Amino acid sequence: MDMTRILAMILVPAGSAAAACLLLLGCATTQVPGSGTATQSGIDGRTMVDAGCPMARNASPCPDKPLAAKLTVTRAGSARTVATATSDSRGYFRIPLPPGEYVLRPDNLTGAVVPIAQPLTVTVVAGRFTTITISFDSGIR
Repeated sequence: MDMTRILAMILVPAGSAAAACLLLLGCATTQVPGSGTATQSGIDGRTMVDAGCPMARNASPCPDKPLAAKLTVTRAGSARTVATATSDSRGYFRIPLPPGEYVLRPDNLTGAVVPIAQPLTVTVVAGRFTTITISFDSGIR
C-alpha cells in the first residue's frame, strides 16, 4: 500500500479536507522507474476534454468533461521516460518527481486520433506539486 493511501486512511476518520483530496488522487496510477522513496514534489492536476458542442451560447453552456488519459513524462531535452501515469475517470492524477523541467505527453486511452492534447513543459520546484490542467481537443466542431 502506498504512502498516499495510508495517509488517507489515517486522515479520513478525522474528516480532513486534505484526506478527501488524497482519496481523489489515489485512484490514478503512477509509475516512476527507480523511485524507492516518496518525494515532496511533482506534477498533479486533471485531464479534461472539451464537450464537443457547437459554438457555445450564453443560454447553453458546454463545459469541459473529465477524461481518463495516459501521461508520459520525460526530462526536458530527453526522450527517456522518467514516469508514466494514468489519470482516473474524473481526470485526476499525481506524479511524484524531483525538482526539474519536464515534458508531459498526454495520450487518450483508446489509441484513436482524437481526443488529442499537445505536450506540455512543466517546471517542478522543491517541496511542492505543480498543478496543471491538460486540455484535450475532442475534434468536434
